[in-house]
Amino acid sequence: MDAVAYALAMAVPALTGTFEASVETAKTALPATRREHGQGTLSDGTVLVTGGKVAGSASADVQSYDPSTNAWTSKTAMPATRYLNGQSVLSDGTVLVTAGYVAGSASADVQSYDPSTNAWVTKTAMPATRFNHSQSTLSDGTVLVTGGQTTADVQSYDPSTNAWTSKTAMPATRYKHSQSTLSDGTVLVTGGYVAGSQSADVQSYDPSTNAWTSKTAMPATRYLNGQSTLSDGTVLVTAGLVGGSLISATMESYDPATDAWTTKTALSAGLYWHDQSVLSDGTVLVTGGQLSAGATADVKTYELGDPIGTTGRAALAGYLAAN
Repeated sequence: MDAVAYALAMAVPALTGTFEASVETAKTALPATRREHGQGTLSDGTVLVTGGKVAGSASADVQSYDPSTNAWTSKTAMPATRYLNGQSVLSDGTVLVTAGYVAGSASADVQSYDPSTNAWVTKTAMPATRFNHSQSTLSDGTVLVTGGQTTADVQSYDPSTNAWTSKTAMPATRYKHSQSTLSDGTVLVTGGYVAGSQSADVQSYDPSTNAWTSKTAMPATRYLNGQSTLSDGTVLVTAGLVGGSLISATMESYDPATDAWTTKTALSAGLYWHDQSVLSDGTVLVTGGQLSAGATADVKTYELGDPIGTTGRAALAGYLAAN
């Protein structure tokens, strides 16, 4: 169990059922508009937001959000500006930020942030430059990085050895997609540009077999959206560009138990290039992004409706902060 999952399991009462997105609540906005950034929930319940385009420019800025005070705090900036990168919270509570556009160029650079020291450390670079990729932390503590523009390549990072290992590639090139680790340890990858075209395709990766399996496609093509694994084991996919280039407010939920998608209550406005993560109370925090009118500093939580059915604390053990 990683640090985030453990903290949630200890902090959150036993939960039951499949949640419905129901209540949208505005929170304190980011200090400036931000899009194309990274985000993850830390073991202390705060949320770390890194880089992106801040007030319209590539940025190294790092901010921390505390749900208990609804306030933002500046943290030590990254060593260089970075956007279109990946981000994951590791089992030791540190944060791994990978590749993207760094100091204006596509990069393989990898950095680690330690919340206890508020400091950044350089790690072993990826085997090749990568951007518009996705990543999540696996149950064994390694990080799985998938795709990027334009590759089907899959790499695994082991924090204990600070080394990268190639894994079975995806069935086709994929970028601008989303990814999260499920409670059974598999990884769900959704949408993006697949083989060069906008796609609704969904794939599952099993680390135990190093193999990919096709799952039920989303109801429509979707990319540049947000994705999180919820405490009940379902996956919430939010907004993005849907059905072509339509800026969408729609939300869809995927249930791994039934391999089925369900439409949920929509956001109040269409959004893309945002990021999201699950808080310790089970709500989903969505930050920044691009509205039809331009980039935004908006921050909102989505409270999930009354549960139905039966799951429990065990589902929390598999939850890994989305990024």
